[in-house]
Amino acid sequence: MIESHNDQLFNRIKYFVGFSRSKRFKFWFHQQYPGKEMHHIFGSYGSRKTSDFCSVPVTMEEHQAAHKKTHDFAIDHVPEMLSVMTDYINHLESKIK
Repeated sequence: MIESHNDQLFNRIKYFVGFSRSKRFKFWFHQQYPGKEMHHIFGSYGSRKTSDFCSVPVTMEEHQAAHKKTHDFAIDHVPEMLSVMTDYINHLESKIK
């Protein structure tokens, strides 16, 4: 149900995110954020999680809260997701040099 602008934005972005999986990204993610859980901010379709690359580090409590206010949490954390993606790209580029 669409009740707010965040709901509309969430649904539009989620449609384009896809289902990319990356064991390398997950390994890097857990090294970068020890003690944090990986939250896929655009959730899932049925049993399939959306892209690993659209994840943010959260505590267990934050993870539970994120599932209660899915759309608002996702839109509020897009900048953090982009920061994580940028850090990962920088990590990959540093391995090339």
